[in-house]
Amino acid sequence: KQWYQRRVAITAGEIDYVNDFYNFWYDFKSWREYSYLDEEERDKADCKEERRYLDKLNKQERIRRKKEEMTRMRQLVDNCYACDPRIKAFNEDRKKRKVEAKLAKQEAYKQEQEALRLQKEEEERIRQEEEQKRIQLEKEKADAEKVERQKQNKLLKGERKKVRDCVKNNNYFCTKDDNIVKSMENLDLLLQALTIDDFRKLNAINKNVDQFTKLYNSFMTSHLEAQETKTKENLVKAKQSQDLHKDQSISSDKFSTQDIALLVKAVKIHPPGTVNRWNTIADYLNQHSTVCSTYVSKDIIQKVKNLQSREGDDLKSKTNEQAYNNFENSQKSRIGDGVNAVGGLSTKDTMNSTLIDDKKDKEKKKKLAWSAEEQKLLEEGLKKFPQSVGPQRWDNIAKLVATRSKKDCMRRYKDLVEQIKAKKAKQ
Repeated sequence: KQWYQRRVAITAGEIDYVNDFYNFWYDFKSWREYSYLDEEERDKADCKEERRYLDKLNKQERIRRKKEEMTRMRQLVDNCYACDPRIKAFNEDRKKRKVEAKLAKQEAYKQEQEALRLQKEEEERIRQEEEQKRIQLEKEKADAEKVERQKQNKLLKGERKKVRDCVKNNNYFCTKDDNIVKSMENLDLLLQALTIDDFRKLNAINKNVDQFTKLYNSFMTSHLEAQETKTKENLVKAKQSQDLHKDQSISSDKFSTQDIALLVKAVKIHPPGTVNRWNTIADYLNQHSTVCSTYVSKDIIQKVKNLQSREGDDLKSKTNEQAYNNFENSQKSRIGDGVNAVGGLSTKDTMNSTLIDDKKDKEKKKKLAWSAEEQKLLEEGLKKFPQSVGPQRWDNIAKLVATRSKKDCMRRYKDLVEQIKAKKAKQ
């Protein structure tokens, strides 16, 4: 302390004084220069350069000694600071205050979250109570309406019964027995249309038959006129709707045999995947048809579905029959009275034999079409004889159908599978 430059007295006491004390010693700067410990004597030097060199050596030695002294002093202060019980107590107290502050902050956060949770629970409880009250009020209101409705229905039922009994006692106001059934029907309709006020008006005068009859007839007349007016309006609306949709699509009955043939050809020319396929097919039919030129895609789709259904076999047979008739007519027009040079037969006899053969082919083709009964037997055979039966499966099915061979049954099954796959692909 005697070597300190400022010479300020430091007193150890409270923590502030303790900190000042250690700050003093950590900032301690000594004025000692250690010149009295110089080993080299400057005055004994022979020249100026030697004196400079000796000064340099002495200066370096002074710096080293001062550095060693300051290191020793710092080590001493560090040891004192580490062993000072006041510093230990202060550090522990500071650490404790930090822990307490952290715990207080966590506790405040928990209390805040708990308050938010309680607030949400309270809001949810209030909302549920309001919802239950609303449901309860609605239920009470519905029950009250139900009771009132039942009460009104009961009153209405009683008033309606009185009116019915009064009309029945007066023989439904009919002079002829033939009109009783019609009058009973009109009475039932009228009783469903009248209100409770109307029933009360009728029941109030049911003892006076004339007044009752007059009021009853007026109600009946008004009801019948209203029904007639409503019926006319419905007919007008139905007619307007029919006229509106009449020009939008063409009935399938307007497809002639030639148009069906053109449709089949167009479907083959434009297979699935063609861009705007149905519009393209409709344009094709409008261009080549001689019957109608206003086909739209909707008509084409509907007709194709009909052709792909089970009615398609009948349509095919009908088309083949029409084609045969056209061929027969064209051949008959060529028949002449000349005699064929080969064999001495006339052309007429030759064509007659040809037409007989064609008729046989026609009957054979007709036989190829499957009837509904054969189709039903085929389906029963497929269910009765599954694939697990083995190679004898189709023989058994053919025996069950009876009118078809094994190959016919197999061919029909393949055709049905292809039709089902085509329908699924379009869906």
